[in-house]
Amino acid sequence: MMVSMAQPDNHNPDFSTRLKVSVAVAAILSVWGVFEYFSFESDYQKQTHDPYAIVAQADRLDGVRKVTSENAVLGYLTDAEPGSVIASAIFSGAQYVLAPRLLQPGASQDWVLGNFTRPADFAAVGHGHGLRVEQDFHNGVVLFRKEAAK
Repeated sequence: MMVSMAQPDNHNPDFSTRLKVSVAVAAILSVWGVFEYFSFESDYQKQTHDPYAIVAQADRLDGVRKVTSENAVLGYLTDAEPGSVIASAIFSGAQYVLAPRLLQPGASQDWVLGNFTRPADFAAVGHGHGLRVEQDFHNGVVLFRKEAAK
């Protein structure tokens, strides 16, 4: 007894015109939606700036990143009002940019990052915490080192 195997149907299925038009309209609407989204996003980005300069932190802190080891634990000083939004934003921004280095508020570490929002006598600020300026990277970024005990 011979078993015949069914031959596959080699011709293309005939899709209805209605289905073809529906798929074309869906594709056109999708492409149009992408252009509208990017236009909206571009306008939004032009109107909304980064009020805490988080993006600029990478450039500001580049020198500190280059001179400290990746496993460093740095103290952290700032002149921003403790608990304020700006203090939290610049601390979090610095912590993000300097990762995997760790930042701990205060001056108890041997190395301390000074992240200041305005010019000051950084040597005097450091001296008040038992620190000396190791390197001033300008733009409010200072690396302090604990002064040797006398």
